[in-house]
Amino acid sequence: MELRHFRYFKVVAELQHFHQAADALCISQPALSNQIKQLEDELGTKLFNRVGRHVEISEAGSLVLASITHILNDVERMKDAVAEIESGVAGTLRVGVIQSVNALYAQDLALAFDSICPNVSLCIEELSNDEITTKVEQGELDIGIGFAHGPVYKNLAFTELFKEKWSLICSISHADSAKHVLKGEAHDLKAILLPNHFETRRIVNKYFLEHNIPVNNITELNSIIRILAFVRNSRSFTILPSSFAALSSTEPLQSFDLSSAITPRVVGMLQAQNRITKRSASIFTDILSEQLSGTLG
Repeated sequence: MELRHFRYFKVVAELQHFHQAADALCISQPALSNQIKQLEDELGTKLFNRVGRHVEISEAGSLVLASITHILNDVERMKDAVAEIESGVAGTLRVGVIQSVNALYAQDLALAFDSICPNVSLCIEELSNDEITTKVEQGELDIGIGFAHGPVYKNLAFTELFKEKWSLICSISHADSAKHVLKGEAHDLKAILLPNHFETRRIVNKYFLEHNIPVNNITELNSIIRILAFVRNSRSFTILPSSFAALSSTEPLQSFDLSSAITPRVVGMLQAQNRITKRSASIFTDILSEQLSGTLG
């Protein structure tokens, strides 16, 4: 078994088409088919099932793909780490962040990192907390910034950075109506919220339920900036981490603290355990600790 077998197999699995995979790999289709057959012979199992002109990965192939993804990501990390030793801090650093961190802190983190490591390609990607966890575990991300889930993460080290406090946010002109929302009384404000697949929304739904908050109707938007713009210009309110109120650039927003009703959410740094740590990753974690530790949401 050789690394090229793994790389070829991963491309075929992703494209589900031998001809397209061969084009992407710049080799002939017969040569690619032969490489996959060698891997299948060595493993003693069929990795793909043909479906018309396409192929579908087999049950055994799915298991192999998960292992191969780990191996190839570890190889890339090792190559980056060796390159850093030979030529100074270089290569690529991949960081996954939740929406609040991306909106509030990513720019300053990137600028600080670039001033120290100008030769490193920094990729900061906004993802859901579940996506961050999976990608850090699989080695697709060097660092993740996400939420605390339970006492520990399996196979991941979690370092707390700060706690996000929660607020009900509305325009100043609708502050009186928002007070009725806080008391669980009838009100005439629309709720502007993230969709249900966001963890933030699940926390808000729980708050509504536990405190018997009436919600007349809901508009869902998947961008914090758009939510705040909507709230600023309509009879509406939202519930978000308190720090988002500061993103209102044109007109101040009214913010009501919900710390007594919603437990502050712990935000921290996620890294895979027992893996090579690149110098660039260590530098970025130092910047994270310096800029975000103790930040109040």
